[in-house]
Amino acid sequence: MATFQISYSNTVFYLKLTLFFLGLFALVLIFLSAKKTDQSSEIPFAKDMDFATLDDGLTKPIYSSMTNSGDELRIAAEQIISTNQKDTALIKSAILRIFSESGSNIFLTSDMALINNGEKSLTLSKNVILKTSDKMEITAPKIFISLDKTLIQADGPIKGFFGTSNIEAGKLNIFKEDNSANLVISFTKGAKMVYDVNRSF
Repeated sequence: MATFQISYSNTVFYLKLTLFFLGLFALVLIFLSAKKTDQSSEIPFAKDMDFATLDDGLTKPIYSSMTNSGDELRIAAEQIISTNQKDTALIKSAILRIFSESGSNIFLTSDMALINNGEKSLTLSKNVILKTSDKMEITAPKIFISLDKTLIQADGPIKGFFGTSNIEAGKLNIFKEDNSANLVISFTKGAKMVYDVNRSF
């Protein structure tokens, strides 16, 4: 009888040990099979989605990715709604942040925007505001943003301030030149910058 009890105890012990290692093996398989984060410039709420099927819209879509210029781009919105234009959807209350590797970050907001999945572009309109960590704040009727590279373009009238100066221009370009990490900010078409003695930071 004692021999049977010892044998039974050993069987239970080895069974528990086997189940433990099987559970551990299953956890390893789960972690190995987990999908890695896609750092491409694809838009998660647009990827594999037919904009025409959105109907009443997708509420509070967000996405974050890296541009091929090496900058992080994040978009949040109130809603994305289908339009009658191919590969194009309407975004309500768009917020865009670009985190440049040089440290010159850009923040844009607008009441409305159009996103084009085919062209990988976002066009902000209606109450558009652009701010940078370099103390620039401007408004423009429309601002175009490329989603697969660091490129921002605005046609005037552009008004606002840069540092301690008021600025007006007919065109604004923000981009990266060649392989440089630094952003180039270019005001053209009748650009005027006037120093404001009353502005301080």
